[in-house]
This record gives sequence, structure tokens and C-alpha cells, in this order.
Amino acid sequence: MDDRKKRIDDLIKNNHEARSSLDHLLENFGENLYSRTKDMNLEFEDIAKYNSYLQDITESNASIGKIEEKNRRFMELEDAIELKEREDKERAKEMAVIFRKLGKALLENNTYDDYTSLFREQADALTAKLQSLETRIGELDNKEGGNVFSWIGKSAQGLVLRSFLSKAQESQEQLYYNVGERYSNRDSVSRDDEVAFILEEIEKFREVSRSAMDELSILKDEKRIISASFGIDGNPQKQIHSVKTHITQIKDKLRALFRNFGSQASGIMDEDIKPELKYFIDTIVTAEDGEVIGRVVRINQSIIDNEKAISKLRASLSIDEEKSKVEKYRRSIEEKKDRIGDLERTIADLEESISDCETYIQELQKQL
Repeated sequence: MDDRKKRIDDLIKNNHEARSSLDHLLENFGENLYSRTKDMNLEFEDIAKYNSYLQDITESNASIGKIEEKNRRFMELEDAIELKEREDKERAKEMAVIFRKLGKALLENNTYDDYTSLFREQADALTAKLQSLETRIGELDNKEGGNVFSWIGKSAQGLVLRSFLSKAQESQEQLYYNVGERYSNRDSVSRDDEVAFILEEIEKFREVSRSAMDELSILKDEKRIISASFGIDGNPQKQIHSVKTHITQIKDKLRALFRNFGSQASGIMDEDIKPELKYFIDTIVTAEDGEVIGRVVRINQSIIDNEKAISKLRASLSIDEEKSKVEKYRRSIEEKKDRIGDLERTIADLEESISDCETYIQELQKQL
């Protein structure tokens, strides 16, 4: 590789590193200078932008906080609702047990025959069926002896009877539930019987359940409101991502503003500064900033020098490339000229041959 190309690559790399250092230095210097303008009532466009960007970032961060808080509350509500619903299911199971207990007590108390008469026939039939099945199972279990086939037969028969017994018990439990659940909103005939005590227990459960349902309704309403706001503004993760993207864009603008202000204060872009701004900058730049300004000027000058050196090296390479092209074109011209000479000689030979042919033709015509 041509040494000049390697030199250009090295200078480009150096300039890239120098620009990165310069940008970092200018950003920090510009930010430092802008911070000195705090609480100043100044009518400079860039300072107005600086204050506007800072306000925008503050409001955006606050917006993220609100979204996160709303999302956190939404998650809390989901957990609370799930817990309340689980508790309600457990209460429903407990209430079902109490309804069955009430139904059994009603059927066993003759005082409530006016009500239970509708269910008496079914209840008696189930009781008789259960007693019969239990008796048959008991008799089957008490039988001893017999061969293996007899034992297998009894075992199979026992499984079938126990299945019937289980279904009959389920039917009885369902009957107790239906009887108790339908009567649960009525008053007991006596205040001292078991039915009265069970009805008091049911009322207490219902009070707890009503209170829990009210709380659940409030939680669901709050969740619905938050969910609706998410529906309007988009899902919270997308909202946060959108705001963070906006903050990143504002920070990029701020960094550009800092670099520009740092450049103006360092004197490396004096031609772009209005006199009134230059005067203001001079009032906020202190002697302590001299070291930073010196570094900025040196790095900037090294970048300028490198760019000039790169430009010269590229020009030198371009000149050599153009000279090489000229030489190549000249060789091509000479080659083509040589070919033209050869072609001209060939043409002359062909013209001479034509002339000889024509002369011979004339001589032959004389013989005709």
C-alpha cells in the first residue's frame, strides 16, 4: 500500500478520536456555561431553547413517574381483585356447606313440614336408597369364604354398589343444598331451634360477602378507569418507551446546544457569533476556563491541520492517479497509431492489387 494512503488512514483515525474528545470537552464546557445563566432573564434564542429543553425533560420524567405509578396501581388492583375473587369462591364453598346443613336441619324438623313437604318424597326415597345400599355393602363385606371367583364377583359387586352409594350421597347433598338455599331468605319458625342458629350464621356470612363485593366493585371500577386510560394513551410500556425516546431526542438537542455554546465561548467559531452574544459570553467566562479553552483550541487546530494534511495527501494521490491515466492514454494512442499505420499499408497493397486486376481486365477485353 502507498505510504500516503496509510498516512491518510492514520490521520482520519486521529481526527475521529480528536473530534470525539473535542465534542465531549465542548459539551461539558457548554453545559457548565449554560448552568451559569440560571435565573438570568436573558433574551437569547439558544438560552431560551436550553431552558425549554430542561423543562421538557423534567416534565417527561414526571410523566414517566405517573405512568409507572399508574401501572403499579393497576398491578396492585389486579392482585387485590384476584385475592377478593378467591376469597369469594371460598365463601361460596363455605356457604354451600351451610345451605346443606340448613336443608338437613329443615328436613329433620317437623315444625317446617309445610315447607319441606315439597321435598319430603325425594328425601325419603334417597334416605331409603342410602340405607339399602349401606346394608347391602355391609352384608357383602361380612361374607367370608368362597373361592377366588366368588371373591372377584363380590369385589366387582362391591365397587358397583359403592359407586351407586356415592351418587346417592351426592344427590342427597344436592337436595339438602336446594332445600337450604331456597329457605335461606325466610325467617325461622322458632328463635331457639337449629334452623334459627344456622340462618343467623348465613346472615353473618352474607354481610361479610356483601361488604367484600362492595370492595371488589370499587376495585374493579378503579381498574376499569385505569384500563380505559391505557386504552386511550396506549399500553404503559409503549407510553414509557415513547417518552424515553422523546427524552433521548431532547438530550441530543441539548448536547448539540452545549457543543455550539462551548465552541462560541472557546473562540473557534467567532465568525458565527452576534456581537451582543459575544459580549454576554465574555461576561460569564472566567479565568478558570482558560485551561479548557486552551485545550479546545489546540484540539481544534490539530483537526484543522490534519484535514489540511489529508487534503494535500489526497491531492498528491489524485495527481499521481491522473498522471498514470495520462500515460495510459498516451500508450493507447501510440498503439492505435501503429495499428492505423498497419491498416494504411494494407489498404495501399489492396488498392495496388485492384489496379493490377483492372489493367489485366483491360488487356483481356482487347482480345474480344
